[in-house]
Amino acid sequence: MIPRIRTSTKLILSMIIVFSTISAQPKLSFHLGGGFYSPSLGYLDPDSNNVIPSLSTFGKKILVDWGIKYQFYPNLRLGYSRSNSYHTGKLGDSDYLRTLSYRMMSIETFYYPRKRMELNFMLAPMYNKGIIKLTAKATSTDWNTILGSYGNNNVNLSTEGEMTKRWFGLASMIGFRYYIYQWFAIDGKAGFIQNAYSEKKWKLQKEKVVGPTMNIKKLPVFKVHFIFGW
Repeated sequence: MIPRIRTSTKLILSMIIVFSTISAQPKLSFHLGGGFYSPSLGYLDPDSNNVIPSLSTFGKKILVDWGIKYQFYPNLRLGYSRSNSYHTGKLGDSDYLRTLSYRMMSIETFYYPRKRMELNFMLAPMYNKGIIKLTAKATSTDWNTILGSYGNNNVNLSTEGEMTKRWFGLASMIGFRYYIYQWFAIDGKAGFIQNAYSEKKWKLQKEKVVGPTMNIKKLPVFKVHFIFGW
């Protein structure tokens, strides 16, 4: 009888310790950070299109990241995140802005090999968006210039606007996270993002136009995030 009581006591204590550890982990977390990748941005960089403003390393290779995740199971998280690439400058008399937004709905599994250390794996379908925007008092001439460089003819524009495109993708990454405090951690991830992108059917003022021929089908990515949890 006594051995059974001891066994039951040990089991109860073990369960208390496990559930205390689980409940101590932040259920909701928010991250800020950046990433590095090396896309081939055909007709979006000065090397392939002399119409485009000068492009820095930040505009070509750096991603600005933010996102939020919720832990709905002891070792699973669901989340939404965005990785944005920006390029700004002057095109003729217009202000030029190009944005590529990689938007992810992620599921992440993880475990703790040691105290404060976490290994994780993330899989995320993506719904991405590209924007090319010109803003000035009169941009029709500059739009004709940039659209002509993509091979478009007879596109008549009278006002400023933005050129947009949406496409699907998939991201897969592995990561390592270190908890400095219970509510604050640093997370590094490495993996790939794959894009089903085509330069056809960009939209500008309800017209379908041909866009840049970006080669972004499979891209290696490295990211570093600061994690805030509560």
